[in-house]
Amino acid sequence: MKKFLSRIAYGLFVTVVVVAGSELMLRAIRLDPFYYWKFRFQYVSPNAYVNRNEGVWTYRPNADLREVAVYAMPSPLAREPNLWVEFDCRMRSNNLGLLQNDDVQPGKPVTMVFGDSFTSGQGGCPWFHKLQARRPQDQLLNAGQLGTGFGQWWRMFEYLKTQGVVAERVLLIAISNDFKRKTWVWPKSDFECLDRGVCVWDGVYSWQPVRPDETGSELLARTRARYTMRFSNYSAISFWFLSLEQYSYFLKFLHIAVENVANLAKYATGGVLPETEAALKAFKALGVPVKVLLVTQRDETGTMGNEADATGAEAVLKAHGLSYDWCRLDHDEFLPIDGHPHAGG
Repeated sequence: MKKFLSRIAYGLFVTVVVVAGSELMLRAIRLDPFYYWKFRFQYVSPNAYVNRNEGVWTYRPNADLREVAVYAMPSPLAREPNLWVEFDCRMRSNNLGLLQNDDVQPGKPVTMVFGDSFTSGQGGCPWFHKLQARRPQDQLLNAGQLGTGFGQWWRMFEYLKTQGVVAERVLLIAISNDFKRKTWVWPKSDFECLDRGVCVWDGVYSWQPVRPDETGSELLARTRARYTMRFSNYSAISFWFLSLEQYSYFLKFLHIAVENVANLAKYATGGVLPETEAALKAFKALGVPVKVLLVTQRDETGTMGNEADATGAEAVLKAHGLSYDWCRLDHDEFLPIDGHPHAGG
């Protein structure tokens, strides 16, 4: 029995040394790769979104909008979170409900730019007007929308055609996650909350309305209440483990390693969404120049970045014969906590 206990003690000692050593090594060679969506609390102007067709939505046309993200990070030692405003963006939509200053006239050939939140400017705030200023000879159209992917971009392309938009060329600004995203529209529960103030739940990707003049202190107070609601079902032990993962690089990289294995297996078995495949074929067959610009995600930066999805994305584009380039961002070009690039990125 004594020998058995000795072996257990030795095994525990080795485990502690390996974990501690791995923690120190990962902190020394790599900045934080993790996403903290679970602790992000989002706010947007009422009546900001309009569903158009199945799998198609736009922003409210000709509107001044505000979008805010507040983070509430837990502590293993206290129930009270650390709160701060990560970004607070003011936006303008045009006549088609797209985030850009310029209206788009029917029948005039345009360069159509599709993308997700990186293209719409979430986090670092909308930047499309800067691109338009650099290319005054071209009429650009910003079809960037948060949380969307290739299938949704093709549906948006078809919707914009019905609005008289004529494509001269197409640019798809994509991150590797976009290959895995399904089409969607805003559910009734979100409209009930944003437009009528009837907010009955608070999930990871839920939104609540924000006033144009609402102050930072008011938003922090509201977020504190939302935080209490979101984590009300956590026991003290489960909350402690939840908090610990946010501070341990070892646990973060263990999480990423498991995702890497799962993603590699998925791509190896041809696990691309059918609607992504269909959209890529449709864009390829358009008959106008089509280019894909791949952008680095936060967890893909650095020497130990998660490259499984990026490798899979390249393979899919090559299989469809679509031309692509890379825009490779560094870790310091992203916001401190949020997964989006800052204004410089």
